[in-house]
Amino acid sequence: MKKLAIFLVLILSIVGFSKYQNTAIIYLKYLYSHQFDKAIDMSIEIMKKQLPESKLKQTWETIEKAYGNFQGIEKIDFTKNGEYEVYIITSKFEKTKLSIIISVDKNGKIAGLFFNQAKNYTYNIPSYADTSKFKEIDITLGEKWKLNGKLTVPNGKGPFSAVILIHGSGPNDMDETIGPNKPFRDLAYGLSTNGIVVLRYDKRTKIYGNKMKNITLNDEVFEDVNYAIDYLKKLNYVDKIYILGHSLGGYLAPYIAKNNDNISGIILMAAPARALEDLSIEQLQYLKKFEDAENIKVYDILIEQLKKIKNNELDDNVNVLGAPVYYYKELREYMPTKYLPDLNLPILILQGKRDYQVTEKDYDILKKYTKKEQSKLYDDLNHLFIKGEGDPNPYEYYSEGHVDKKVIKDIVDWIKDN
Repeated sequence: MKKLAIFLVLILSIVGFSKYQNTAIIYLKYLYSHQFDKAIDMSIEIMKKQLPESKLKQTWETIEKAYGNFQGIEKIDFTKNGEYEVYIITSKFEKTKLSIIISVDKNGKIAGLFFNQAKNYTYNIPSYADTSKFKEIDITLGEKWKLNGKLTVPNGKGPFSAVILIHGSGPNDMDETIGPNKPFRDLAYGLSTNGIVVLRYDKRTKIYGNKMKNITLNDEVFEDVNYAIDYLKKLNYVDKIYILGHSLGGYLAPYIAKNNDNISGIILMAAPARALEDLSIEQLQYLKKFEDAENIKVYDILIEQLKKIKNNELDDNVNVLGAPVYYYKELREYMPTKYLPDLNLPILILQGKRDYQVTEKDYDILKKYTKKEQSKLYDDLNHLFIKGEGDPNPYEYYSEGHVDKKVIKDIVDWIKDN
């Protein structure tokens, strides 16, 4: 169960440019879950002789003794060395970060394993952003729960349209960081390069999650979005305010807009149109193909629990996938299809076709509530709106990329048209 919990953190927090990325990840999973016999089975013959099960076990336990337990993947880099694919997996341990270097041969067998101190990686500004065209200002939002944020302001006097970025599920920072990727910073820099003010901030559950009890959606999302709207209203160079919700943020954006007269339009990026338990069941069914038989059984147990939530058969305080049942029930009350029909505002709906977390099924439901030219389905983009190839997988979020420039252009054009 422990190794499954780590895996779910990776995928639910959570590029097919290489052939054996999943092979390298599965091998690493066997190491941190102490299934050394299975790791050995994946290796070439010479490696089995040089690093037999007893020695592999000793090597990993020495790493754990020195650096603490494995806690998660932060980044995956890929290179070719002759006929070998080499994966440099920046991994977080309790005491430090290590680069775990795994080589895979042309037949998909593990051919090498090395450990190095991890190098610090920095955010690379996307090609469509020009930081000379805007300034970035540190701000603070809130009263009891004060949150750090940033405002990116285009050069000039304005007036400018402004966009507030609303996070997806989980304790996100202001950049919605996952691995080396920072999609909210990409959006802020891309939009402000094109004359739009952007406000982003750390999510309350990221900063104060351990101090918050019985968290409601008002605590997690609504109150801080309204603080952000009030902040922008006081700026004399802002004329219109839009909200852009990603994933859970998109699911809740119609309700927020319905209850705040200061919003001029909403942008829904990878927004669910259905209940969380329905999406979670679909995700787990999809992710089973990346798992072994033991974990597939656990996935099936979770799926049965989610079905019981759907049928109101579990106590409100039971936790499933890290959230209490009452949270699933509260989310149902804010289903976007309840509020979109009466929302007299411009709506832009964006969806990646390679998104396995929120799928085209949700997009097809939501696009009925806006004009045809104001809904976009991108064939090659994933849940973070980063380009990829092949079957979507749980690990591509840990390969460095950027929100695609066509997404930036579509948002800029839509705001200017409005």
